[in-house]
Amino acid sequence: MPIDIRILTYLFWGQFIQRYRIKKIKKQLDVDQIIYTLNECFIRNTTSLEDDFNKQTYTVFDLETTGFFPGLGDEILSLGAVKVENRKILHDQTFYKVLSPLSKVSHFSKQLTGLTEHDFNNGSTFPEVITEFFRWNQNATLVAHPANFDVPFLEKSMKKWGLPTNGIPCFVDSLTLANSHFPNQQNTLDELIKRFKVTTRKRHHALNDAITTAEIYVQLLNQEQIHGGKSYG
Repeated sequence: MPIDIRILTYLFWGQFIQRYRIKKIKKQLDVDQIIYTLNECFIRNTTSLEDDFNKQTYTVFDLETTGFFPGLGDEILSLGAVKVENRKILHDQTFYKVLSPLSKVSHFSKQLTGLTEHDFNNGSTFPEVITEFFRWNQNATLVAHPANFDVPFLEKSMKKWGLPTNGIPCFVDSLTLANSHFPNQQNTLDELIKRFKVTTRKRHHALNDAITTAEIYVQLLNQEQIHGGKSYG
C-alpha cells in the first residue's frame, strides 16, 4: 500500500480501531501490576556504557514487525533474545515470544516471518510480553542490529499501550559498531553473516536473528579488543 494511503487509512480509521482494542485488552489485564513491575525493572537497571565493554552482560534481541512505522500502526509480531556474557553466548538463556497483534497481519509479513494465524491467536498481549522480557533481561545492556530501529520501535509501542519507558536499559547498536570497523562497506546482517562465516539460520525468525546477531556481536567485541576503542551507537 502506498505510504500516503497508509497515512490516511491510519489517521481516519486504523488508529481508532487500535485504541479501542488496546482499551478492551487492558481491562482484562492487571495494568497497575504490569506498570509496577516495569518500573521495578527499570529502577534496578544500573548498567552504564562506561562500564568495561567486554565484561558486561548483554541481551541481544530482535523484533519481527509488520512494518517500519509504529506511528502508523505497525506492530511487533515476535521478540527473540539471547544473553551474552564475557563475550560468550549463553545458549541456555534465551527468550522468545509471539504476540497477538491488534490488526490483521498481511500475507507478506506472514510469509516473511513464517508465523501463522494460529501463532497469533495463541500469542500473548504486548504488555505481558514486554513485562516478561524486561524481567528476564534483568540488568543487561540491550544490543540490536540496528538498535536505532528496534529500541525506538519498542519505546513507541510501549507508549501506545500507556506503559512507562523512563529507565529502559542503555543499548549498543551493533550496526554502528560494524560501521566503525568496516567503513564504506555494507554492514547489513546478511553481509556480516557472510563476512564472519556465521552459521546460517532461517532469517526473519526473531530468536534465530537474535542468536545470529549475538555471534556477530561477539566477533565485533573481539575486534574492539584487538584494535581498542568503543563504538556504541
